[in-house]
Parts: sequence; structure tokens; C-alpha cells
Amino acid sequence: MTGGCGGGIPSCEQVFDRRTAEADLRGLRKDGPPWATRALVEALADGLDLAGTTVVDIGAGIGAVHLALLERGADHAVDVDGSTAYVDLAREEAARRGLTERVRHVLGDVTERGPEVEPADLVALDRVVCCYGDLGALLRTATSLANVRLGLVYPRDDWWVRAVITAANPVMFRRSGGYRMRIHRAREIGGRLQDAGFRRRSLRAGRIWRVECWERIAATPAAGD
Repeated sequence: MTGGCGGGIPSCEQVFDRRTAEADLRGLRKDGPPWATRALVEALADGLDLAGTTVVDIGAGIGAVHLALLERGADHAVDVDGSTAYVDLAREEAARRGLTERVRHVLGDVTERGPEVEPADLVALDRVVCCYGDLGALLRTATSLANVRLGLVYPRDDWWVRAVITAANPVMFRRSGGYRMRIHRAREIGGRLQDAGFRRRSLRAGRIWRVECWERIAATPAAGD
């Protein structure tokens, strides 16, 4: 993705490489998704009949969010990710679960590939906001694709989280071709989502991650409603 992750951008391919993707997939198969991802899935699905619903999973990684929603009854999903390794393994995991025909995988920057993606009932950004420098472009694209709900997982903007990430970036990503984790203000994210016609439906805050679900005001009903 532009500004940090994206198809063909060396920093993304270096950080989110095959070894990292394989480790994440092993963890998913052994222990299931981490708590923040589970909370995101729960928030997106809460109170909805998922039958017939559609999903766009931005920065989908190995596919934990959209695979969980498909297994709960969603009709089909689009996986958009900037890492070749993660797209390959997400495709492999979908096949292992018998979901190949219900997922379309798109490699590249969602702000550039967005016009190729149909809007969906549910849009997920699981730990994507912190990878992306151009917050405005990312949220404009995400909100334009979300007919009903938009869910995000991103780091808390507490001072100590900022301090840890500021200290860790040059060490963890010193050979990443410029990749850095970013902390965006929750107030700014919320303001942009409100301006796009969304209201916050739920919030869960862990030690590091915030899990938010936003609902479009006067949302287009999900297909199963």
C-alpha cells in the first residue's frame, strides 16, 4: 500500500514476507485468531443475519477475518493485501477450508485497486491503519466500500504506546526499505468516519489495540436482513 504497504513496494514485501506469513498461518491454525481479531469479527457480525452478506477485508493478511465471517454464513469476500506472500497463503488457507469459490484475492494498494472492488456490507481493517501513512486516502476508500459496517483494529494512541513504537521502529524495521508503524489519533479517525456518514457502534480497548465497529447512518440493509 502506498506509504508503507503495497503490491510491488519493497518495504512491504520485505516486512510481510513468506516466513512471517507462514508463522502467522501456523499460529492461526494452532490457536485461532488473536483476541483483537476475534473481537473485530464479533463486532462486525453482531446482531446481523450474515446469510448473503458480502465482505471486503483490507490488508487481510492470511485471511482470518473474512474466513471467519464466511464460515459464519457470509456469502463471499474480497481479500485485498499488499504482500504477495500473504495473498498466496490466504488463498491456500481458503482452499484448505473449502472456501476458494467464495473469495477473490486482490494484490495491491486498496486506494489504487478500490475501483475494481465492489462495495460490500462489511469492511474490515484489522491492524491496517498503523501500516498506512495516508490515513485520509485509506479511510476514504474504506468508507466508500462499506454499505453497512466498517470495523478497525489499530493501536491505542496513549503516550507509552507511541514511545514504544518510536523506539522500536528503527530497530525492528531497520532493513525494511522505509517501512514504519504509525500511530494515528483516535479522534482523527473518528472524525473522518463521522464525516463519511458513520457512527460508532462499539469499542473495545485492550492494552495495545483498539477494536471499533462503525455503522453507516441509514445503512443499506445487509442481504440477510
